[in-house]
Amino acid sequence: MIYPLVSELAADRIPVVVSCRVLKLARQPYYRWLKKPDQQA
Repeated sequence: MIYPLVSELAADRIPVVVSCRVLKLARQPYYRWLKKPDQQA
């Protein structure tokens, strides 16, 4: 699962927008996962 990586990068002050762009992820599924991290995306 790649979303925990995005969260770790955000904790290191790297914007989610930038992380998602570099990792070629959509932001909406990330934020959906963030609300319920126990779900598989």
